[in-house]
Amino acid sequence: MLEKGRPAQVLALLKGAQKDAEALFIRAEAHRTAGMFTEAIADYSSAGELAGEDFELYCDILNGHAACLRTIGKSAPALKLASKSMEVSKKHGLEDLHISARLEKALALRARGELNKSLAELNSLLKIFTRRRELESIGFVKWARGGIYRLQGKFSLGAEEFRDAARLARKTGDRSAEGYAIFGLAGIVRVGGDIAASEKYYREASRIFTGTPDTFARAYAHCGLANALRQGGKYDEAYSNYLKADKLYSSIKDEPDLGFVKWGIANILLKRGKLKEALRQFETARGLFEKYDEQRGEILSRLSIASVEYQLGNTARAVRDYEAALGEARQNGLYTYLENFT
Repeated sequence: MLEKGRPAQVLALLKGAQKDAEALFIRAEAHRTAGMFTEAIADYSSAGELAGEDFELYCDILNGHAACLRTIGKSAPALKLASKSMEVSKKHGLEDLHISARLEKALALRARGELNKSLAELNSLLKIFTRRRELESIGFVKWARGGIYRLQGKFSLGAEEFRDAARLARKTGDRSAEGYAIFGLAGIVRVGGDIAASEKYYREASRIFTGTPDTFARAYAHCGLANALRQGGKYDEAYSNYLKADKLYSSIKDEPDLGFVKWGIANILLKRGKLKEALRQFETARGLFEKYDEQRGEILSRLSIASVEYQLGNTARAVRDYEAALGEARQNGLYTYLENFT
């Protein structure tokens, strides 16, 4: 049922699961598929405690748990779980699960901003998947590399990776993977300045997830589209989409991504000359980013706050905060301080 995109039916069948590790794991996967991350994390934790010496199931649980934590910005514990899965799977000769754990580790490293380490692991895994001719896995790695190239400012290279990922997803019939690849393409062409193409891609991806149980994807579609609309000067429609994204992200308690919504709303308020209201939204965004490992979002919000503080006449504070955020970005190899177009 999960493979057919029916997590609600799985959740109904397993509503009373309590002491069965496999049932709890499947329910966790269903919760994650539906974007119910808090519930998924609780089930992964319980399943892990009950797995005993079923090491194959235990590694599946660790990998799913890591993916869930990573999605909501908790990359440090995600990295720890992925590393544990690598250790257990290697010890017990579970090659496929070891590879899955390596992939989760690479994604956790990417989320933590350790881009070169992540890219090296992804490149190594791509060789394995290419040798095995595993098209879905090849597409997933290309999607992940596209995100790294975006953060490194390699927009053309990243866009090509996302296009390859979308093409492979269509070839394998994976509509969800296709949608996420198009999201990536929409985002990278937006920061590259092609706002019209970005809006088109976001609308295309949004249609893929309309009516699906993937709450995260539907929220992401509204937030991404809002960003493109805002950059295109369509502030009313952008604001409306931010509010829809706010509601959806809040429903699944995805606070890091909610921070980007608040940041986008603040920029619209800034364009409308509502400086104090914009400052409150930027500060809310910063608070949400600081709770997790969303380094890029935190730096973006700190730079934005400094800009507004300067406009409000608080020059000394603005300069101090701006230089501190700039230093952190440079120290971590991020180009966030150049994203005044984003």
